[in-house]
Amino acid sequence: MNTISIFCFVTLVSIGLSQIPHVQGDLISNACSKALYKDLCEKTLRADPSSGSATLGGLAKIALQAAASSAKNTQAQITSLLKTATDKSVIAALKDCSDNYDSANEELGDSLKAIDAKHYDDVKTWVSASMTDGDSCQSGFKGSSPLTQANTKFSQLCSNVLALTNQLG
Repeated sequence: MNTISIFCFVTLVSIGLSQIPHVQGDLISNACSKALYKDLCEKTLRADPSSGSATLGGLAKIALQAAASSAKNTQAQITSLLKTATDKSVIAALKDCSDNYDSANEELGDSLKAIDAKHYDDVKTWVSASMTDGDSCQSGFKGSSPLTQANTKFSQLCSNVLALTNQLG
């Protein structure tokens, strides 16, 4: 191989490799374009280092893991609030929220197993149920909820999981 051939080969390979992140970026953008919360979807997926080489199924799993992490964080927040709450109606609502997020965490754990098995209808069912658990928590407060922000983010993350999973089948 002469010098010009080697240069052309290296240049073509370099150009081709430089396009890989762009193609993956397009996969994330395209996948999230069908989500209600596009910005959150893209931010969530791009924050995970494994998204760079993920398939659409892998992106759905990353989104599902983010929703599961949000549910665990909300459960921890509920536990913390229960330690300091004094109002009986707030305590009752927080206890209901704790039960709701226990269910959500279990359902999301089942969803993670189902997504690995490519049982997408099960994922949709359990993620929808988890979303309902978060909504039930929010509606359990008579006045303002100390969990509004956490419940909203959890609901949006679940919605994004559903949007991605719907594209899988």
